[in-house]
Amino acid sequence: MWGKAKDQVQNPEHRFRPSIGSEFDIQDVHVIDARTRGFLSRVIAFSSGGALAITGTYGIATGSFVGLEVVWAVAGPMCGALVTHYFGSAGRNTR
Repeated sequence: MWGKAKDQVQNPEHRFRPSIGSEFDIQDVHVIDARTRGFLSRVIAFSSGGALAITGTYGIATGSFVGLEVVWAVAGPMCGALVTHYFGSAGRNTR
C-alpha cells in the first residue's frame, strides 16, 4: 500500500539498527530541542500557577496559609529559574 524506503527493501534488518552519529539523519534537532524546552517551561509555569491558585483559595477559605507557603517553597525557585532563563541578561551584551 505505502511505498517502502530503498534501504528497507534492500536490507530488511536495517530498520532494526539504531542510527548513531552521522547516520542519524535529522536536520531539525535544534527545532525539536526548542519545542521540547518550550513545552516543559509552559508545563512548569501552568502547573505551579495552578497549584498556587488552588492552595491560595484553600488558604482564604480556611484561614491557614501553611499549604500556600509549602507550595511556594517548591514552585518559587522553578518560576524564578524560568523567569531568569527567559528574561535574564545571559547571552546579551550588557556593557
